[in-house]
Amino acid sequence: FLNRVKVLGPQTVMRTVGTNPAEAVAITLVAHRDRHTLAWSDEKLLPLPELVVPSDPPPWWRAHKKNALFYNGMARGDHRGTMMLATALCTDSVAEAQQIDSYFNDIQAFVRSVQAPKYPFAIDAALAAEGAVVFAASCAGCHGTYAANDVDDTYPNLLFPLDVIGTDAVVAEGGTKYAPQLVEWYNESYYGSITRMEPNDPFPGYMAPPLDGVWASGPFLHNGSVPTIEAVLDSSKRPKFWRRVDYDSAHFDEAALGWPFIELQYGHADAADDEKKFIYDTTQFAHSKVGHTFGDALTPDERAAVLEYLKTL
Repeated sequence: FLNRVKVLGPQTVMRTVGTNPAEAVAITLVAHRDRHTLAWSDEKLLPLPELVVPSDPPPWWRAHKKNALFYNGMARGDHRGTMMLATALCTDSVAEAQQIDSYFNDIQAFVRSVQAPKYPFAIDAALAAEGAVVFAASCAGCHGTYAANDVDDTYPNLLFPLDVIGTDAVVAEGGTKYAPQLVEWYNESYYGSITRMEPNDPFPGYMAPPLDGVWASGPFLHNGSVPTIEAVLDSSKRPKFWRRVDYDSAHFDEAALGWPFIELQYGHADAADDEKKFIYDTTQFAHSKVGHTFGDALTPDERAAVLEYLKTL
């Protein structure tokens, strides 16, 4: 275990505290294993792209609605293969992977049982009702509809091309542009026999996620570049450089729905060395705040109503 951590460690250093190295962990686990035997190698067997790619992994409570776990929709249907790979730090043979697979349906069933938390603060019911109407007209076609219980919810599982969604393209193009050799490894491995990865089927893009408990899932966009839902719905409010006010998870912005943050006038290039790791710099590669500008068409009153409605999901 310690030996593996020594290999993984340098690959998992992010530019900003709080961004997740999920992408780096997965590709490093792949690059150090034989695709046929799963035997570990301290030396890389495949080249790794020299990229720092931040991730904001989706909450588990979305899994029961999603056909594909990943933002880019590349692994669909039976999620066991990719989930097992993500936990494969010390799985060194196909026999060990098969043993894990023998009970992984139970883990998958548990994940699919996880439900979103209820909003713990006050909700303006009248304003939320107005927001429900706006949401149905402007958002539900991509993100689904929400009833009093999950049984009556709908979720379309739609994948959108990059020129439509407009968000940072790096993760969507990871398996087609930056590291296609790692997708080939996966599909030829034992894990690929369970769940295929098809990052180019039918095109690189992103899935619009279900929004159950979205208020609790900040920061937002797949790379965590936007601190609040208010800024997701109004792209003019997205800071170029920002840092959280603190790291107290109970310190929550009830109006903007997200982390209280401070907008800065400088990024990593001009920050002191001991400050850089606390700054989210959207000018860095794979960290951009662009895209998903659909909320810009709403009026301020409509956006306020939608924010209130999202508290009810």
